[in-house]
Amino acid sequence: MKRSNRMTFAGAALIASGAMAVGVAPAMGASIGSGATFPQLVYKDWCASQNCSYTGKGSSGGIRDFIAGTVDFAGSDAIMTPEQVADLAAKRGGVTPIYLPTLLGAISVPTNTPAGRLKLDGKVLGEIFAGGITKWNDSRITKLNAGKRLPNADITVCVRADGSGTSYGFSNYLTKVSTTYRTKVGGASQTPAWAAPRIIKGTGNPGVAQCVKDNANSIGYVDLGDAANAGLTGSVAAIGKFEKRTVTVRVRRAGRLVKVKRTRTIEAFTLPSPATIAAAGNLKSFDLSNPSKLQYDLVNSSAPGAYPITITTFILAYSDYSKAGKSGSLGDIKSFLNFAYGAGQSTVGKFGFAPLPKPMLAAAKARAAALQN
Repeated sequence: MKRSNRMTFAGAALIASGAMAVGVAPAMGASIGSGATFPQLVYKDWCASQNCSYTGKGSSGGIRDFIAGTVDFAGSDAIMTPEQVADLAAKRGGVTPIYLPTLLGAISVPTNTPAGRLKLDGKVLGEIFAGGITKWNDSRITKLNAGKRLPNADITVCVRADGSGTSYGFSNYLTKVSTTYRTKVGGASQTPAWAAPRIIKGTGNPGVAQCVKDNANSIGYVDLGDAANAGLTGSVAAIGKFEKRTVTVRVRRAGRLVKVKRTRTIEAFTLPSPATIAAAGNLKSFDLSNPSKLQYDLVNSSAPGAYPITITTFILAYSDYSKAGKSGSLGDIKSFLNFAYGAGQSTVGKFGFAPLPKPMLAAAKARAAALQN
């Protein structure tokens, strides 16, 4: 079989284009945020130079703080539910959430088996998290991993204990690629009803990474940076599929070279890295007014070399800071966004993320500039 799209974990970081102000004085802000643990390594790094603070407590926790008005912004990889949006409007003067993407990231799938790094496809992952595959030596896993000795052992599935945007992004991917998952578990959710028989829950992305590290024959889903921090770099699975492609080849017939079409099986499994994450962001358009569609379009991308479980993460801002009872916070949040969309984009690669594609970055800057009091 021909090998293609085999990327290494240590892909080179990409640097986004130069900064563009979003209409605020350059004074350092003191904004307060909480929420998603997926981007918290980056947000804490940004806050170190911006005199702001960020507490990682899961997307659902950040959304609760955002609705309560105890923060200036929330970090979320998940899209707010209609109930959360209604609660926000009722408690914060009728405002709506504004979604501001900040970076692109991979939801990596680390495993802990004697076989080391594995290849997994969306159908197998859907079966594992829906409870249809419960043993590591199931033929559907061994077929993807010829030559690997997988144990006759129960699969321990490590998932989030808290409401999570990482769970939302991972379940969004599984919904797109697995009929079994869609039928047994449902659609994208901050708190999926995982149906695997052997589940251990961890708090935040670091908790899930630690669960995988501590439990033999386990699997989980975490951001790439937390997988690396837990020492799981070498066991992050390559995600993809074996696919049949029609190729044109030259063959000799009756003494002449002629072109003929052949069907070949191609191995298309990709490891997460800043480069393969960036490839997934190669979309023709970005609809920031529909963040659900944006997240859905990023996963299982058909772009060459794209890592299949790529998402963007958002800053949630109030549509009107004065109506939300936060009029004194607008300058601080714009200062933070100025940095995030400027110099901050050049720092995300060291944490395993990729900067926003130029069209998405331009759209995000325009949306940030329109925030009002």
